[in-house]
Amino acid sequence: MHDTMKIAVAVERTTLYGRNLLRGLLEEASGRPDWELSLMEPGAVAAAARRGGVFDGWICRVTDASAARALARTGRPVVDCSLFDESSPFAFVRTDAARIGALGAEHLLSRRYPAYAWCGLPGVAFSELRREAFAARLAREGHVPLVYAPALGRRARWGVDTLLGERLAEAPDAPQLRLWARSLPKPVAVFCSDDLRASQLLRVCRDEGLAVPSDVAILGVDDDPVLCLFASPRLSSVDNDSVAVGRAAAAALARMLDGGGSAAEGGAAERPSITVPPRGVSARASTDAFPGAPQWLPDVLSWIESNAGRNLSACDVFARAGRSRTHVEKAFRDVLGTTVQKKIAAARIDMAKKLLRGSVRPVSEIAAAAGFGSAEYFSRLFAAAEGLPPAAWREREACALR
Repeated sequence: MHDTMKIAVAVERTTLYGRNLLRGLLEEASGRPDWELSLMEPGAVAAAARRGGVFDGWICRVTDASAARALARTGRPVVDCSLFDESSPFAFVRTDAARIGALGAEHLLSRRYPAYAWCGLPGVAFSELRREAFAARLAREGHVPLVYAPALGRRARWGVDTLLGERLAEAPDAPQLRLWARSLPKPVAVFCSDDLRASQLLRVCRDEGLAVPSDVAILGVDDDPVLCLFASPRLSSVDNDSVAVGRAAAAALARMLDGGGSAAEGGAAERPSITVPPRGVSARASTDAFPGAPQWLPDVLSWIESNAGRNLSACDVFARAGRSRTHVEKAFRDVLGTTVQKKIAAARIDMAKKLLRGSVRPVSEIAAAAGFGSAEYFSRLFAAAEGLPPAAWREREACALR
């Protein structure tokens, strides 16, 4: 018989990020029969913490200084899953802002737009970190993003309640956002800090008569099916793997409890600092355009991504396009800067990365599932693309969650 440990969980249920975090937490906590979980709203943390030793450990979205002080005074282990403050004194588990920003840049760069822009929430930590990573990746290709920077007075409206409430109403800064969208060079590809921001920009573009994606391509973060799939056109989004954030947070708290870590000191166990890598980009219609490309190209590219696991050949792609080898290869070179065969290989590598991250299947099975003829060829190609062989890459990804 296990002694019961009372665990406070303060995570919002109003966003997909919060709900997925809770799902991952529950999956990991299912192996801890001694845990008794109590769910509360993030805004209730300060009052609950002041009541003293009610809880043995906390998994929270710490949203203000008052809550942080109250939690520190409990002397109990705390895992902070907040995206709003990078200076948290507690153990933390967060999405990897640097990799999200780079991944978003790479997706939009693959569309070869002449101009790029960032639309986020100035002054909000997760937004600023993603913007910096986005700009850094663009800089490697010689691009500087146009950054949405509304007047300071508007920033106060992006409080925690707004960010966690996931309201579908018009953006509080809609007039300024409308002017900014109108001022952008066209065509332009815009990376947004999150799906809610992306849906707000999409609404503004529609009001301004701007076509998405031919005038403005839009990419968000969270891969929220409600915000992305009910949008018109459907929104592309980075899947930040928030379920894995919940699993990692529960595992981190378990280690702290087993090792005696406290809220602000760490105790016998070092306080974990974990960043969770994104799973990839869910590409949809809002970025399904390639300026200057022939009309048949987006369909062919989507078909390659969907069928990468088959034994595709360049001839299959020419047949899908219904055009000659010379015609198709020229379009790939002119628009994408690559060849048909290299594009097929890149799509297979992307599929393999998803399979490696989401399973413990042998590398040989993953090679076959991703359409590679042999595990040896797959390993060589994967190492050339990612800098590590498949097994080492998977171990690195797993280590990021420990």
